Amino acid sequence: MLVLKRLALAFFGIVIVLAVIFIILLAPQNNQSSEGVDFVILANSRSADISQDLESKGVIKNGFAFYLYLKLIRGKVLPGTYELSANMSGSDIASQLAGGKFKVVKITIIEGWRASQMEEYLVSEKKLAQLVGLTKLASPYEGYLFPDTYEVKVDVTAEELIEKMRETFKHKTKDFRVTPETVILASIVERESLGDEDRSQIAGVYANRIKIGMKLEADPTIQYAKGSWAAVTVGEYKSVISPYNTYLNDSWPPGPICSPGLKSLEAAAKPAEHNFLYFFHAKGQTYFSKTYPEHAAKVRQYF
Repeated sequence: MLVLKRLALAFFGIVIVLAVIFIILLAPQNNQSSEGVDFVILANSRSADISQDLESKGVIKNGFAFYLYLKLIRGKVLPGTYELSANMSGSDIASQLAGGKFKVVKITIIEGWRASQMEEYLVSEKKLAQLVGLTKLASPYEGYLFPDTYEVKVDVTAEELIEKMRETFKHKTKDFRVTPETVILASIVERESLGDEDRSQIAGVYANRIKIGMKLEADPTIQYAKGSWAAVTVGEYKSVISPYNTYLNDSWPPGPICSPGLKSLEAAAKPAEHNFLYFFHAKGQTYFSKTYPEHAAKVRQYF
């Protein structure tokens, strides 16, 4: 009986020693270090390889102890890019890898941007080089990529980002009826309006033109066809041959010309009811007219 007690105590002592060693090995590699390390885990990577890679990069003290801990907690490591640091404990790192707490970046998509502007911003300013080619993939969804501030993984794919923005569009517009024509009109209003107060009025002008079979004659549609928001020259009203040129073609252009914000979408869904057919901007204000002579007179007066 005494022998069994001694064996039990010895075994318990060994367990305690091993537990202490295990805890020490899982302690932060360097409590003083706050420098982040980008750590990429590829799909189908083995836990043993990940553990050794973490040790070789100086993030953890012991890869084998970390591997055993992952097995102990049955942690399934999710592929992606993580920002880790040597001042994190092994258990904290395991929790981050198993919880998919990826490194993220905040992006802000501006109302009125085309898909090509989104790509330029994301690749050039946010250094998301993997999004080269976004324009081609996003073009079929022009107008339906909701402009907003998003937090995305640093290794987000173009397909993932497009899907996220489309889902946001659906969520934001769930409370009112949205047709393809609504989105086209909203995209034109987004480029034409000076502020929230004139969006519905401008939407009403274009709605009125459509009702009487008048050409939309919206400058932003020509700008979209040119691939530039630079002011339209007099010659370009006829020289830009495109289905988006609403000075040459009747009715709506083939699709939206940018990503409209919620205010423009709401205005397009419910345009103001009035008799105006013309408008222009001058000195920070928008002037509306019912007839072309009235419009021309105001242009002469305010320009």
